[in-house]
Amino acid sequence: MTAPALALEDLCKRFGRIHAVEHLSLEVPPGQMAGFLGPNGAGKSTTLYMIPRLVHPSGGRICIFGADLRRDFRQALRSVGVMVEAPAFYEYLSARKNLQLAARVLGGVGSRDIDETLERIGLADRQYDKVRTYSQGMKQRLGIGRALLGRPRLLVLDEPTNGMDPEGTREILGFLQERVERDGLTVFISSHLLHEVEEYCTTVFVIDKGRLVASGNVRDILKPHERVIRTTFVGEVPYPATLLADERIKRVESTSPDTLEILLAAEDSAWLNQHLLRAGYRVSAITPRQKTLKEFFLSITGDHRNA
Repeated sequence: MTAPALALEDLCKRFGRIHAVEHLSLEVPPGQMAGFLGPNGAGKSTTLYMIPRLVHPSGGRICIFGADLRRDFRQALRSVGVMVEAPAFYEYLSARKNLQLAARVLGGVGSRDIDETLERIGLADRQYDKVRTYSQGMKQRLGIGRALLGRPRLLVLDEPTNGMDPEGTREILGFLQERVERDGLTVFISSHLLHEVEEYCTTVFVIDKGRLVASGNVRDILKPHERVIRTTFVGEVPYPATLLADERIKRVESTSPDTLEILLAAEDSAWLNQHLLRAGYRVSAITPRQKTLKEFFLSITGDHRNA
């Protein structure tokens, strides 16, 4: 049986009386991009800091491809590339020089590997510029590149697209997705941009107050919540109050002059279509709208701080 790329077993971290992470257990399958979600203060960053031992757990166990981090630190971390929070560099040195210094520490990383990394993260044409001249987004790219040196099997990233423009975000996440599909890389990624996780991740883990509150395949988690139906009408559009008279319809929202989004209690779009036709309304299009991870997150945690 293949060992998980990352396994957290009953992981705890306390800072005095504060329980930042409380009995957290999860397994990230190898060869996937997995999302790690939670509101501010949920324990995401503390959890990520514990993986490379930047923060020591108060209890529990961390295993990387079956190697126990506590018993065999070097073997476990040999397979991991990490970027947590804003990456720090020697600002007065070039991007290439920063990667060369990191390569010396890692060992076994040649000039060609650095060339390929700079090309992949889109910094080849700026590789000899001092890092202090870089934008925040460029520094994030360089941080991801540094984490990829040595060809790790597991990449742990905390807010990797922070400061990037939409095009840069797509390029970096697309590149990571390509590495997952082509090379079998495993990526464990924390992000506050939930649509990124929804688009690029296969598996998602949601924590709140240091505890796991939901996990599984992104689509499987969202599927039970697909009861918002986008309905477009020809001619007369019913008043929301008229539709809400039926207890099977929970909410009605107008999104355009001829379109309503209707939240159902349990029935599907076929039932709604028949219900509207019987009431004399003409429907030109009726489509289930998948609930976003943001809506899902709010529904399971009740936390509106990131809404």
